[in-house]
Amino acid sequence: MVLVTLISIVLNGLLPQDGLYWVIFGDRGPFVEQRLEAASMGIASSPSFNRRLLAGSSQADVYDLAPYGDYIAQVEAVSVQSVRTSSRYLNAVSIVLSPDEIAFLLEKPFVQEIRLVGVSSFAPEKEVPAPDAYGLSRSQLEQVNILSLHQRGWTGSGVTIGMLDSGFELVHPCLQSIDLIDAWDFVNNDSIVGWEAGDLPDQPSHGTKTLSTIAGYQPGYFVGGSFNSSFILAKTEDISDEYPQEEDFWVAGLEWLEAGGADLVSSSLGYIDWYEPWQMDGNTAVTTIAADIAASRGLVVWNSAGNDGPGETSLIAPADGDSVFAVGAVDGAGVIAGFSSRGPTADGRIKPDGCARGLNSVFASFGGTGYSTGAGTSFAAPLAASAAACVASAHPDWGMMRVYEALRSTADRHNNPDNTYGYGILNAFAAVKHRSVIGQVRRSDTGEPVVQCTVQVTMESGTPVQTITNDMGYFAVEPGSFGNFSVTCTGIQGTPIPVQGVLGEYGVEVTVYVDPLNSSQPPSVYPNPSSSDFYIGFDMSGTVSDVSLLIFSIANERVYFQERTSVSPGCYRAPLPGQAFYWNGLNLNGEPVASGQYIGLLKTGESVEMLNLALVRGMEED
Repeated sequence: MVLVTLISIVLNGLLPQDGLYWVIFGDRGPFVEQRLEAASMGIASSPSFNRRLLAGSSQADVYDLAPYGDYIAQVEAVSVQSVRTSSRYLNAVSIVLSPDEIAFLLEKPFVQEIRLVGVSSFAPEKEVPAPDAYGLSRSQLEQVNILSLHQRGWTGSGVTIGMLDSGFELVHPCLQSIDLIDAWDFVNNDSIVGWEAGDLPDQPSHGTKTLSTIAGYQPGYFVGGSFNSSFILAKTEDISDEYPQEEDFWVAGLEWLEAGGADLVSSSLGYIDWYEPWQMDGNTAVTTIAADIAASRGLVVWNSAGNDGPGETSLIAPADGDSVFAVGAVDGAGVIAGFSSRGPTADGRIKPDGCARGLNSVFASFGGTGYSTGAGTSFAAPLAASAAACVASAHPDWGMMRVYEALRSTADRHNNPDNTYGYGILNAFAAVKHRSVIGQVRRSDTGEPVVQCTVQVTMESGTPVQTITNDMGYFAVEPGSFGNFSVTCTGIQGTPIPVQGVLGEYGVEVTVYVDPLNSSQPPSVYPNPSSSDFYIGFDMSGTVSDVSLLIFSIANERVYFQERTSVSPGCYRAPLPGQAFYWNGLNLNGEPVASGQYIGLLKTGESVEMLNLALVRGMEED
């Protein structure tokens, strides 16, 4: 990514009455090298260090330096008010100025530009009480295939999400257990991000709903997309008419989140007033510039595309950024919402980057204990951010730009993107598999997952890559090349059965079975009942012996027989060739047998076990 520079917008002669303005400085002041050295030392001990190290930006640069203090003092001396926000990314401050004060400051050699602070595109969403509060989040999570990650234990754990919104009340039942690291109100300059005296009654409404979409957790009723993540909350939006311009609060909040160690940002805010479509070029709007600088430090923003569609280039900033993941809105059938903002950017890039549910989206009701539905790309963005967080929890070695790439490359229109859907509806599970070997390690005798063991993936022409299984026995590894691979594991009580395969662009999922050192389990039948076929597992102890399996119907008709000679002692339970016996539900003539009960006689040496098998044709299996 190429860092952008500010492009001056000529404002002389066009400035209105007193207002809130950015004063952008032309340089960083004196003693830059000494200040950079001090900033690098601060980064090394900051919560953002590991993320920046992964992004290759562990050393400070000029974007880590606050605007020079003497420049700020001179600006404040001209204005009758204090600086409202200060941005190290933009090398700027926001402050209320009159036209005369602007003219005076433009004569200062250290002032590069003065521009209006942008106006938020925020508008209250329409809310409809949800008719049923059980499992209401399932559909929107399934649409972007997040549930497949939850089922594998990738629920956002280890990922810190920063939120930029209007405020957040945490009293709803689904928000009472979130892992909150920090919170700050940039509107009132305090630590209260919920409602406080002076706020309109519904000030925290929008942020509470977007937060619940990600963080909510009330089992049996509602589950957010990345409920096991940690959160840093920034209240940056004032919904009253008193200060309609919050672009500077958004930038200040983003910089605060970056310094505080957030891994990604979910933002359902945007800015378009004072900007024309031709300025949605990724290099002009200050929120876009700030977001791209944050991305260079490993902090990527997932932002709503806007609700100004269906016209071309109807995006809101910072969705036009080349390193900002712009999220469009679809309905439950996957059809684009009419209001969802479209691309392209002014410089011709495809936007949005992907889509998620933004019509009939379900979220926590503000001021109550139930759930409601609403519409807007505001609710698509946190779903996309949830997908990103869950992918990142599966791949802790991936930086957020790699997560960004994987989500775009596996969305349902990635082969034919356009400026309506972008790269399409996201597929979080496919993103985890992108160029990766993923899978589960399980005991062959019981099927139980093997947790916290070391998995090693070796390419035919590469060095081994290792990772650790999660609490459900799953792992994900990107080896860095394609072709033949093998997977095994170490640090376990048992003998792994290595798996071979071929890795391509869209990845592969495998299961690695581990034979226990000493199994005391009886013979196993899996699945049972079954709609089609069975694996019959067993253990051999003592000496080398013959093993056989005979299956017959309750009418005493033989339907299957297999014998193995000179079988060595060991565990033979994995559903793999040479391991468990396999019956495909056909008789000795190769014809499908009817549904019903079947009897199996398993002979291992001198021991004989009788097994029951239930075949139910047409049954749906888990």
